[in-house]
Amino acid sequence: MESIPGLVESGWKPLVKKEKESSLEPDQLYNVLRTMIQQVKSHASAWPFLKPVDKSEAPDYYDHIKFPMDLRTMTERLKARYYIHKHLFIADMNRIVTNCRSYNEPDTEYYKCANTIEKYYVTKMKEAGLMEK
Repeated sequence: MESIPGLVESGWKPLVKKEKESSLEPDQLYNVLRTMIQQVKSHASAWPFLKPVDKSEAPDYYDHIKFPMDLRTMTERLKARYYIHKHLFIADMNRIVTNCRSYNEPDTEYYKCANTIEKYYVTKMKEAGLMEK
């Protein structure tokens, strides 16, 4: 694109930034994400997200949440090498939080756990250089 006459002079800049992850080999990314998910699962506020929502505990959950996600499923995806790019991992973590906030009221313990776990994993991702600070 930069070779197009006048493009750079007009102030155009590419949208894609070089990311740290591009320098990570697949095994390196796997190891970083494995550590990340272990840390998240060990967090005191992760308990609501460790396994899929039990339909007997929330009978209408799957009527409201069309794309459920949980840390057990993420661990299985990680083992299957599904996370070939950090954005897939981040999307699943975000889905856990968004689903929880969609289904639960802000004053519930579940909602508060989602807020806490989101702050925690974002901090950890930044520390690992997988998110911009």
